[in-house]
Amino acid sequence: MGPNGSAAGIKLIARRKRWLKVHLYLGMTVGALLVLIGLTGSILVFHLEIDEWLNPHLLRVTPQPGGVKAYRPVDELIEAARRALPEGAVLTFGQYPRHDGIAYRWNGQVPTSPGSTSFESEVYHVFVDPYRAEVLGSRLVRPAGWAGSIPRTFIGFVFALHYALLLPRIGEPPLGDAVVAVIGLVLVVSLVSGLYLWWPKRGGWRAALTIKQPAHVRRRNFDLHKTSGVYFFVVLLGICISGVYLNLRAPFYVAVRLFSPAVDRHDLRSTALPGRPSLSIGDVLTYVTAQYPGGRPEWLYLPKKPTGTYTICQRDVPGLSLILSRRCVVVDRYSGEIVHVQSPERGTAGDYFIQWQWPMHSGQIFGMTGRWIVFASGLICPLLFVTGWYLWWRKRRVPRSAA
Repeated sequence: MGPNGSAAGIKLIARRKRWLKVHLYLGMTVGALLVLIGLTGSILVFHLEIDEWLNPHLLRVTPQPGGVKAYRPVDELIEAARRALPEGAVLTFGQYPRHDGIAYRWNGQVPTSPGSTSFESEVYHVFVDPYRAEVLGSRLVRPAGWAGSIPRTFIGFVFALHYALLLPRIGEPPLGDAVVAVIGLVLVVSLVSGLYLWWPKRGGWRAALTIKQPAHVRRRNFDLHKTSGVYFFVVLLGICISGVYLNLRAPFYVAVRLFSPAVDRHDLRSTALPGRPSLSIGDVLTYVTAQYPGGRPEWLYLPKKPTGTYTICQRDVPGLSLILSRRCVVVDRYSGEIVHVQSPERGTAGDYFIQWQWPMHSGQIFGMTGRWIVFASGLICPLLFVTGWYLWWRKRRVPRSAA
């Protein structure tokens, strides 16, 4: 080998060692948190089904002939929910029944004093039978103050552990959300460094993509670590990036807008009209479903402030996209004007990229198949950490044994 080739080889080895250290340090520092976030994420893929299984008395109703057509008007349902909450409660959003045997779920925020922040308020769920407009029950999900760091329900606890590590929701963005978002960014670097270290330099793709058999336990751990990371690389990368979006929405939009315009529907505002009261959620839901028939309503977001908007999100909308089938319609609460439609059939590249984030993170982007893939990716996280830790431990142990 000539001098130039030798120098290039030495630089390549040095660069590889640096990336190996980066990968090792990141894996050993945030790896344990990756296990926690990954396992809780696997649970949350099926959080609706689990909550229904754990709380049938709150969620299950007897389906009636006609299904959705037999539902009571949504304004009756929301009024029943308001009566079941403590005085001063503000309903923030509702979850439309995902099938005809499930109750409406309304989220209510109860300030502990005038002007209370979200951190200082209690959060309740109220469940209403859609056929009879009767309250099936309510539950306190998150107490006010520091006690709210640990929600009172199983799914609420898993959610808080997953996206905030049970850290208090203080500050803007909340402390826990920011910490988990930073972890997500670190994991992106760890994944990319792992891919660089795995990439075959002189062919050898077969060995790089398979687990050698038979082999020493160290070799099997190495092969298991690299192949699981490579086969789930795209999924894990998408989950990490979408996790940053969900926890740090505003900064994420700033980054996306560097490349393409994008509308954040949460920033849109209603314009108050003199002498005209706010529309009801029933008026808005009827109008949106008439303008955009097809699909089933999923989330009904209510205005939290006088300038807030209504947002109706629909799922399983036919004809939208083979991958994305979700549409969210933002409506001015006073005029009833549709101010924005978030849908894969319209918008910029930035808008389209944003629309991928929640379906990617939850697995809904590919229906039930996607949910199982995301579920499996959460289980891959402890596998990556354990096999990586074993390789690090063996490497430290061998020199000591030799000495």
